[in-house]
Amino acid sequence: MILIRRTAVLLAALTVAACGSPSDPQVATLGSGATPSSSAATTATNRPQLRLDTSDAERDRLFTAYDDCLVAHGVKVNPVDQPGAVGNGPGRRLDQSGEPKSAYVACAGKLPQQPPELDADRNPNYAAQWNDNVECLRAHGMMVHVTKPGEWTWDSSDTVVPDNEADIEKSCLLEAFGGGK
Repeated sequence: MILIRRTAVLLAALTVAACGSPSDPQVATLGSGATPSSSAATTATNRPQLRLDTSDAERDRLFTAYDDCLVAHGVKVNPVDQPGAVGNGPGRRLDQSGEPKSAYVACAGKLPQQPPELDADRNPNYAAQWNDNVECLRAHGMMVHVTKPGEWTWDSSDTVVPDNEADIEKSCLLEAFGGGK
């Protein structure tokens, strides 16, 4: 049995996009995020703070603003079809070399932060809530199990991935982490 480890990371706003099939080695992450401007907050570092209920559109807007800043400060945009390029915004992929470093320093204040509920250092109930999240996923037909807090993996490589995987993941994250636990 081949187990493909998948890390569920809230791609900001907690819309964890479907990451492929159990045989696909892509990793899902709960990336740093930001808060919507209408219901947004900023942190002590003045970076946008994502919330569990941040909409996909708002999350995309915040990350696009960050990416736009990086490009304006010299980060190279690669062709969309370049192997190994990571998607950044609609129809573009930014170079992942980390260069020029000055661009990342200049744009650091625009990088959205993950919701505090999904930060193990800030949420003392994180591990228990992660277990609740995975139980919810299982209850909705996703045959997964916890590998460690913040990560889960498919039970087998031939598991059928539900068509609405992303919706299930988002719903379960909101239930487990947004339910006042």
